[in-house]
Amino acid sequence: MGRFFGTSGIRGLIDKHLKPEFCVKIGLAAAKFFGEDSTIILGYDHRPQSRTVVSAVISGLLAGGVDVFDAGIMPTPAVLYALKELGLDGAIVVTGSHTTPEITGILFFKRDTSELSKDEEDIFEEILILENFNRVSWNRVGRIEPIDVSEIYINSVLSLVDLNKVEGRKVVVDAGNGASSGILRELLVEAGLRVQAINDYYDPTFSGRGAFPRVEVLKELCQVTKAINADLGIGVDGDGDRALFCDEKGMAYWGDISGAIFAGGVIRKGRKKVVVTVNTSHVVKWAVEKEGGEAIFSRIGPPAIADTMKKNNAYYGIEESGKYIWADAIYYGDAALATLRMLEIMEEEGKSLSELVNELPKYHLRKIAIPCPDDKKEEVLRKSAEEVKHILSTKYEIAEVITIDGVKIILKDDSWILLRPSGTEPVFRIFAESKHPKKTDELINLGEKIVQKIIKTN
Repeated sequence: MGRFFGTSGIRGLIDKHLKPEFCVKIGLAAAKFFGEDSTIILGYDHRPQSRTVVSAVISGLLAGGVDVFDAGIMPTPAVLYALKELGLDGAIVVTGSHTTPEITGILFFKRDTSELSKDEEDIFEEILILENFNRVSWNRVGRIEPIDVSEIYINSVLSLVDLNKVEGRKVVVDAGNGASSGILRELLVEAGLRVQAINDYYDPTFSGRGAFPRVEVLKELCQVTKAINADLGIGVDGDGDRALFCDEKGMAYWGDISGAIFAGGVIRKGRKKVVVTVNTSHVVKWAVEKEGGEAIFSRIGPPAIADTMKKNNAYYGIEESGKYIWADAIYYGDAALATLRMLEIMEEEGKSLSELVNELPKYHLRKIAIPCPDDKKEEVLRKSAEEVKHILSTKYEIAEVITIDGVKIILKDDSWILLRPSGTEPVFRIFAESKHPKKTDELINLGEKIVQKIIKTN
């Protein structure tokens, strides 16, 4: 983990981590990184502090000689489709995404719509730490121009879908009071869908059900979807890149399940490689291998997924949180495209979402987060991994240990546990999965006991 960058971008509070004076320096560093005379598109979410961060970042960009298109409040994927369509040099999005209202983040994207790789983050951080900025003279400062990217977003997504396979379907959208409020509903209507929307207005406190679309907070979405006999319900995060789906019976699913359905569809159409983050259920791996494809593990987060996709010439990537990435679109999640492509698969297979889900084997995945100071994370990971591995080796046969992001210990029966410090929050995460719920509980309880002990004694 970089000194400033976490799993995705730079995040924090504006009175501690992203103070205005620091954000000006971030803008200057971005100007140096992208290059003088570059043109950047910039968007942001509706959190009250986002405008403060945006203004400071823009000031640094302009002072470094970079031109800026200001897209205003927009979902992150909308900004990225505009970056691609207009052929610009990069994009910056200021958003707290799925996090609580007080958190802000600054995300950086390259020409190809992917976030900076780890090596590029290191270069950016070196510029920032050394303050190796290029401040241009008064007559060479960048220009700023407002831009409405709504039409680009809608047309770009619709061009990627066979509208004949989706029109007429009935869906319920829970925009979560986030940045996709309004525009996601408009896009789906343009696709020919009948749309019912809830929590479909900007609210910086995300009072409807929070910015993070977890299964347990989507009860209203599930109730409405079942009540009006809709084909699909969609729960979206604060900036419109994550999507969790609810079936026609009112059952919501984590992104692993929908990700497995997408993966199977991708392989059936001749694409043989799928990128899967290490914390994603092995149901995705099962779906890929069932169709004769190859599942490739990556670190968690869109930057790592996109980087792994490009290195392995993979068409599709998935993170269990509800991010689905297709290489023919943008190298980032997009709830709108995910919705339409799920409806496409349902039409192609002639099945409802519940029927598609029932074809998948049952895995039992649990995840917990334990408060952990950032300065303890590295030591907690090292010591807990050693102890967990030792204890498991006395009871079970270990098939594989993956250390690309945290430590994932896979047992011979395909059960596994992942120990991983969060890259965005002061917590330590533990994931465990098995085909047997009692074994999942055993693995989670083991990990939790050991991690808690190490945090307290260090």
